[in-house]
Amino acid sequence: MTIARDPVLSLRTDNARPVRPAGYGGAVEAPVTWRRTKALTRAVAIGAVCLLAAVAFGRVDLVLIAAPFAIGTAVLLQRRPVRPPQARLAPLEGTADDLACPEGGTAAVRVIVANPEPVAVATLVTAAADPWIDLHTGKGDFASWIGPGSGRDLVVAGTARRWGEHHLGPVHVRSIACGGLLETTVQRLPGATAWVLPVPDWFDSAESLPFADGVTGVHRSRRGGDSGELAEVRLFQPGDRLRRIDWRTSMRTQDLYVNATLSERDTDVTLVLDLQVEAGVSGGVDGDPSIADLTVRAAGAVASHYALQGDRTACVEFGARGRRMRAGAGRRHAAATLRWLASVEIPPDPIPPSPELLRRQLGGQRSLNVVFTPLLTDRSIALVASLARAGRPVLCVDTLPPHLAPPRRTHWTPYAERLWRLARENTVMELRDLGVAVEPWRGSASLDTVLAELNRRRYR
Repeated sequence: MTIARDPVLSLRTDNARPVRPAGYGGAVEAPVTWRRTKALTRAVAIGAVCLLAAVAFGRVDLVLIAAPFAIGTAVLLQRRPVRPPQARLAPLEGTADDLACPEGGTAAVRVIVANPEPVAVATLVTAAADPWIDLHTGKGDFASWIGPGSGRDLVVAGTARRWGEHHLGPVHVRSIACGGLLETTVQRLPGATAWVLPVPDWFDSAESLPFADGVTGVHRSRRGGDSGELAEVRLFQPGDRLRRIDWRTSMRTQDLYVNATLSERDTDVTLVLDLQVEAGVSGGVDGDPSIADLTVRAAGAVASHYALQGDRTACVEFGARGRRMRAGAGRRHAAATLRWLASVEIPPDPIPPSPELLRRQLGGQRSLNVVFTPLLTDRSIALVASLARAGRPVLCVDTLPPHLAPPRRTHWTPYAERLWRLARENTVMELRDLGVAVEPWRGSASLDTVLAELNRRRYR
């Protein structure tokens, strides 16, 4: 089952943006008809001029010059097509109607051209794409020979270099017949929308999360239960299972002792994405990331890790759009979360969000809130501080790229940047004094230290 075919990807979330049609089989702007080419016009004009000049001046040699043009044109037009070939877009075989691929993958669509006439034609396809899709055929120009009464599948493909919603098209199709004497008008196909899913950074954490309150999971809780996490060795009590008896301790003390274990449960993880400002120039999957790139890929890594191990993961946008992804767990929910992250956008003139309103919309008091923010606005700092004051477990992930720096305008720019970075470090220290764990994103196992600190605070 592919990512695009997964039924979870069609789930409607709160405040979701309406999905635009993909463009497969879209209507043609104008009817396609056959028309003469400049070659046919030149052949007829040369033949006619030569024949008129031969009659007017009595020149037989001019008749011999005009004969090849007249005979060749008549022979080629003897079997001329009537109905033009019809082209339509379709997804590749084995995929769903929705075009989806990961970053660095291939976004492709089929152009099916059917020739209904008993005359062979040559078809020329010209395709365009968004700047983030590099077509494999350069500008997208390629031709194919289609036999009489048959069809041909032509693949327009390109490499997707950045996550998001991109457009593969429009596609222009033009056919030529009768040795280049006839051609069709350009058939314009609208193209298809390609959803490029972000490739999350590799993230793996061996630390348990605080406040594990679910039914079953991988995190240790304070409650006793059946698991492999040893809590203590105590005296036997009525109701204890016999397989819990510690025979070594019992033989040594001459009393019956049992092993008490802690239950393993799941927990809620809420990912808050700060999408108020964008800084830096995105270099695609192989270049330097911007703030949005680092935020989306880091959130995708954390969401995939905890959703695949059974924790309930939800996503919330702290920005102008304020979208939400409802909580879920499992492989299908992880794939749906990547699709949700692929539609992240930062408007050029966003409406400032309300930290108090977002805090009220978050989950329970015992869920872990992971805030991905570059800490560039007062509202982001106020949101993190309010969550900490409310007693919620907060993990602040700094998503400011290390290479990001303001453009140099005057000789005072380096000193201003240094003062700004010192002020930002003071802000981080103030958040840590409030009990907020602030850690820059560094990929795999970059959050183990702060998660261990949250667990130590919980068990104090």
